[in-house]
Amino acid sequence: MSKAHTTTATMQMQAISVGQIIMDDSNYLTLWGHVQQDGVWYPCDLVTTYEVMNTMLRYSQEKNDAVQMTIVKKLEAMHHVPELIDLEEEMGGAVVFDNMIFYMNRPEHHEWEICADDACYFIQKVVAMPVTPPIPPARAALTEKMEECLETLRSKYDLYLGFIEIDLEEEAARIKAGLTDDLSFSTAYYAWQLHLSNPS
Repeated sequence: MSKAHTTTATMQMQAISVGQIIMDDSNYLTLWGHVQQDGVWYPCDLVTTYEVMNTMLRYSQEKNDAVQMTIVKKLEAMHHVPELIDLEEEMGGAVVFDNMIFYMNRPEHHEWEICADDACYFIQKVVAMPVTPPIPPARAALTEKMEECLETLRSKYDLYLGFIEIDLEEEAARIKAGLTDDLSFSTAYYAWQLHLSNPS
């Protein structure tokens, strides 16, 4: 098992769960678990390198220490090959790796005896999914305040238009609507126009 030969089609998965890890004297790890595709979990065998496994652990920091320490302990005390790490037993359940994109290929059928039929994938690489930062509370409050101001200005311009419709002089209509100075009048007009172009 010195080199991985895979088929050409690369698939992308966004989550896997790992119940057991098998280590042997090669550069590969075999993971028994599941892949998630379209919200459904499918059982499968996964084969990957130590480098990819390290990347997975780095991207899932809350699982990093516990899983990494378990692997290191097994490597230090490895008495026979292959060695099994039962994550379900040691961690109380399978470890889910998500919020990352797994690039996978199917290995050629003769490549790994451990792989069962088509339920086997080789994880080539892992990429962290971009994280959308939440809007800071201060900015959210500012946005809400700005929308309130725009709504107030729009209402004042609506009021001004109502006074104009009942044939009130323009200056009197502006005074009654609270839009006496040119700046507030212009701003109210733009708020009103903005509402017309985007009524939602």
